Amino acid sequence: MKMRRLISLILKETVGFLFLRLGGVYFLKYKLRDQPYLIVLNYHNFSEYNNYRLKRGKTLKSGYGSNFNKQIRFLNKHFQFSYPNEFFGDKTTSGIHILITFDDGYKDNYDIAFPILKQHNAKVIFFIVTNIIGTNDWLTHDKLRFLVEKKYKSENEVETCLKKMNQGHSIATWIKQNENLIAIPEQRLMMNWKEVEEIDKEGFKIAPHTHQHSILSFLDYTKQEGEIQTSIKTLESKLKKICNYFAYPNGLYNADSLNVLNKSAIQYGFTTQPGFNSKENAPLQLKRIGVNASDSIGVLLLKLYLNRKK
Repeated sequence: MKMRRLISLILKETVGFLFLRLGGVYFLKYKLRDQPYLIVLNYHNFSEYNNYRLKRGKTLKSGYGSNFNKQIRFLNKHFQFSYPNEFFGDKTTSGIHILITFDDGYKDNYDIAFPILKQHNAKVIFFIVTNIIGTNDWLTHDKLRFLVEKKYKSENEVETCLKKMNQGHSIATWIKQNENLIAIPEQRLMMNWKEVEEIDKEGFKIAPHTHQHSILSFLDYTKQEGEIQTSIKTLESKLKKICNYFAYPNGLYNADSLNVLNKSAIQYGFTTQPGFNSKENAPLQLKRIGVNASDSIGVLLLKLYLNRKK
């Protein structure tokens, strides 16, 4: 596994470096000059477990702030930051528009991302899981990954399990079989409401990501409605603002999800399907490109190019 990772890293970095140095950003802008495109970038956190190059670090250790600053500075230099309502408005100029999104509500979003995003006047939506904000609880995927750190489970087993969940398969049986192993330290991983409110007051958008990070496609209509509307009402109560945006946990949703969002007056829904958005895209099914704070500028640019027309 280490050798495969090393080869993959060398290949990605080499191709990304060459693409960047040979003017890849200008080539991308030229290719997409004909009409407006909205690129939505999907970050999660700065954890050294998730953001790594060769070897996974610890879930509770965050880093890559300096590299993230380089990414945002690069995006600000070459593209235009826009919110969906601006992009889908009548005055949108042609070219590439960028929206930054963070999922879940991790504390390092406040500690690391928030000051950098303020500095560069970025357009950002933080999608938060309302039930976990201000608690010491962890999301299921972080609990499972902590099993790897404790050496209770192999990285391959846990990541394969989570990949199956991302593909729409329930992992409830696996979790039940291993529930005696699942334990987390008494240390806050997520933001609290004071931090969320500070981000909101700075002008960035805060939006729901369900109440408990439930996978919507696993639920019937009534339970989906409860998950979605509870998260919306909680946010509106805390921030005294109407919610216009929503992100589907793990990108999984179905017709019931869309119906509930329509009923709840949500204007824009965000998936994890990669690709660029044009004005013809369905507003409740916007595409996002997954990126990491640890990605070099070359790798980031390469991800944009490879996902340009999906």
